[in-house]
Amino acid sequence: MKGEIALPSEYKAQIGGATFQFTEHSFDDQKVTGGQIAEAVRAHPVTDYLVLQQLPNLELEALRPNEVADLTKSIRFFVIKGDATYNLVVDGLSMVWPEASISGHTIIRLIMQEDGSLELLLKREDEPDKIIEPTDQVNIAKKGVEEFATRLHGGRVIIIVEGSPHEWTEKRISFDQVVSLEVPDYAQHPEITYAVRYKDGPRNKPEGILVKGSSVKVVNRMVFYVSETGQS
Repeated sequence: MKGEIALPSEYKAQIGGATFQFTEHSFDDQKVTGGQIAEAVRAHPVTDYLVLQQLPNLELEALRPNEVADLTKSIRFFVIKGDATYNLVVDGLSMVWPEASISGHTIIRLIMQEDGSLELLLKREDEPDKIIEPTDQVNIAKKGVEEFATRLHGGRVIIIVEGSPHEWTEKRISFDQVVSLEVPDYAQHPEITYAVRYKDGPRNKPEGILVKGSSVKVVNRMVFYVSETGQS
């Protein structure tokens, strides 16, 4: 009928395993169960395998055999033999993995950053963050959730100020420095006042407000918003 939108006759899914070897599979329906994903790669019996779905924001979550996934929203699936999953956080993204230890290389592959530009850090509370090499194995089965962060090699990170990425090499950034990245002539106009807020920041305070004279610790992909508030 004229005016109707034709729906796809089949829907695609990228399905792989712990070695990241993916194959494309077609389904007649955009919604499939975890069991159907496992069946597509002949994972028998299904109950011996874990199915993980990766969402558009790259978060990774378990998919039960009878749980439904939307193929227009999930970008890839993992089918891996096992009976338990373990939690981890990478650059603020919640993930699960079906093995008690995970390599640095695997974590980088999970966030689709394999061009070699990033190094991986294991976040630690009372001591400096630990650099995790690609071949290093981290135990994620112990109590608590291990948190990881990425940064450009050489201690550089990328911060996002009003939608624009900027490289940053210092451990902290001040109110004035943030505003200057967005308003290059900020120092020449002291009569104009600004407000700065941030999100996706350090673990102890992932979001907040920066006031003039203050600074905050910088982490990779931290987001800042700068708005003009008026005349002083």
